[in-house]
Amino acid sequence: MRSRMGVLAAAGLGLCLTSCTQVTKTLKAANLGGDVNQVVAASEKMQSCDKLKVAPAIQEEYALGSALAIHWAQRGGGLLLSNAAEQGLNTYVNTVGRNLAMQSPRPELGWTFGVLKDAQHFNALSAPAGYVFVTRGLLQGVENEAQLAGVLAHEIAHVVLKHALNQYVSVKVSTCQGAAAAGVVSAAASTVVRASHLDGYLDLDSDTVLMGKMVDGTVDLISKGNSRDAELAADALAVELMLSAGYDPREYSRLLGQTSGGGGLMENHPSKKDRQEQIKDLLDARREATDPLARLDEASLQRPALPAAFAIVGPGKKPTGVAKDAK
Repeated sequence: MRSRMGVLAAAGLGLCLTSCTQVTKTLKAANLGGDVNQVVAASEKMQSCDKLKVAPAIQEEYALGSALAIHWAQRGGGLLLSNAAEQGLNTYVNTVGRNLAMQSPRPELGWTFGVLKDAQHFNALSAPAGYVFVTRGLLQGVENEAQLAGVLAHEIAHVVLKHALNQYVSVKVSTCQGAAAAGVVSAAASTVVRASHLDGYLDLDSDTVLMGKMVDGTVDLISKGNSRDAELAADALAVELMLSAGYDPREYSRLLGQTSGGGGLMENHPSKKDRQEQIKDLLDARREATDPLARLDEASLQRPALPAAFAIVGPGKKPTGVAKDAK
């Protein structure tokens, strides 16, 4: 398996929206000759692209995740790790994050948490295979450990729910369809088409050009934001992770309420009001649970103070936006 800090490259991808099945049926019925037979062959290749609509192998997830992690780290100005104080902060964030990740349905991932140097943006990002980052600017906006736990739990949830992996699968399929429709135009696209005829697996580690195209396409989709349902699903799982770890989810809700600019940086994000109402509804349901093991015990919920190591992030400031996810 590749190193968890892999190679990042970038390239553009196209999208084919043609209905392959309908094209094939129509052209075969017409029986218009050799040129049409070539088009039919291309259409059949496009249909084979649907075989790529499967969950990537774990090796593929780690390769993609490590490349995306480098991308986020570079965009965030690098990691806050240059001295003992910064390393202490990083250790603290990893301790909180890994405790939450162990409560998740994917505790076996090599979970890695980091603080980005970016002090200008209130932001959190994640990548497949268990990479989660928060910006220095975000840390300046949290008031206690429970609020930090809420942000980390939300990003962990995106990884567990495979939101970024689903976007990556879309990139694989669209790349395959575009290549099949145009006649394979590059070595990387050819590799994707060949994979559609086999098991769908892409060995990203051995092909940096292919890696670049897949990463660039995935980043492009991520930049458009997750759907409303995906964001609410991540919040719902975050609440469960927080409760399992003993944190008060109301602190996460309070952090959301303190942000400005609506529900997030993306238009399709739910509003902060919708997110807060969902958290309240989830907690109300736990209070009314008939199963004593599922019933909410509010007295046990914790809001720990931030440690002394947190002082290095600088003075606190009001958040100016909800974390832009990259899951």
